[in-house]
Amino acid sequence: MFERKKYKSFARTQLSGRWGVPVIVTLFVTIILRIFGIPEIIQLYKTGYFTALIKLDWQGISVAAQDANPSLFSPLIQTIVEAILSVASINVYLKMSRSPEPVSFSDFIEGFNNWARAILAVLWQILWIFLWALLFFIPGIIKAIAYSQMFYIIVEYKDVSITKAMRISMEITKGHKWDLFVMYLSFFGWDLLSLFTLGILQFWLLPYKNMTYINAYHALIKEAIESGRLKPEDLSE
Repeated sequence: MFERKKYKSFARTQLSGRWGVPVIVTLFVTIILRIFGIPEIIQLYKTGYFTALIKLDWQGISVAAQDANPSLFSPLIQTIVEAILSVASINVYLKMSRSPEPVSFSDFIEGFNNWARAILAVLWQILWIFLWALLFFIPGIIKAIAYSQMFYIIVEYKDVSITKAMRISMEITKGHKWDLFVMYLSFFGWDLLSLFTLGILQFWLLPYKNMTYINAYHALIKEAIESGRLKPEDLSE
C-alpha cells in the first residue's frame, strides 16, 4: 500500500528542528550546478537568447536556442555532477530517516565517497532510458520511474552492484509507478508558488521533497520484502 500523504507528513516531522543542514546542502548543490551551467548561459547570451526572451520574440528565442547548439559533452558533464551531488545528498536524508539524531554537513561530504558508483549508476540509467525512449516518449518516462530508486539503493547498500540496483528498483516499483508519478506531481503547486519567491522557497521545498521520496523508498523496500518479491539477501552482493 502506497501512502503518499503519510510519507509527506512524516517528512515534515523528520525535518522539524533539523532544517538547517538540508537547507545548507541544497544551497551548496544549487551553487555548484549553477557554476557548471555558466558555459551554456554564456553561449545563450552570445546568440541573443535572453534579449529575445525579454522581448517575447518566440521566433528569435527558437533561432537563438538552435544557434547556441550545445555539445553533448556539456549536458553530460552536468548530469554526472548532478548525480554525484544527489548521491551525497541522499546520504544525509537516509541518516535523517533512520535516526532522530542531528545530522551535519560532514554527512554530506561523506556521501562523496560514492562518486564512482554515482557516475556508473547515472550512465547506466541514461543508457536504458534512452533505449526505451527510442520506442516512444511514454515508455521512457515509465522506465525512468522504474529506475528511480537506484540511487537510494546504491547509497544504502554499498555491496549491491549497479546493475543489480537497477533490477531491485524495477522490482520494488512494480505496481507503484503511477503512485510515484502522482507523488512527484503532488509538489507541483509548491513549485509554482516557488516561482513567486524567485526560487528561494526551493531551499526548503527540495529537502521536503527529498525526505518524502526517502520515506516512499523505505516503504517500497519493506513491502517488497514482506510480499516475498525481494529477499533480504538480495540486498547484498
